[in-house]
Amino acid sequence: MKHNKIAVLLLALLTSAVTFAQEASDNFSGNWKTEQGKSVVIAKTEAGFVGQTVEKKIVVLKDINFTDGKWVAVVYNPIKDVTADCELFLEGNNLKIVATKGLFSKTIIWTKEI
Repeated sequence: MKHNKIAVLLLALLTSAVTFAQEASDNFSGNWKTEQGKSVVIAKTEAGFVGQTVEKKIVVLKDINFTDGKWVAVVYNPIKDVTADCELFLEGNNLKIVATKGLFSKTIIWTKEI
């Protein structure tokens, strides 16, 4: 009985890892709405992807590249004038941005405008 529980747990962990796996073919292009209601356009470039605000054309997401099996980038908050490294996750119509600066991290969710 104990072996069955362990097998089920291992299967669940493996399934969740595969479900949330990032792929080099992920496409971030499109219009996104930030948590503050601002619009950001992410476009593909020769170097990867770049995101800028629609209103003021400020680059808020840059250096988006697939490295070591994950999407990494640099995110910029123009209101606080803070830049941080981040990891990106496409989750349906949401873009999850996990920004890290030193020992601190913050998760930001942008929603794709359809």
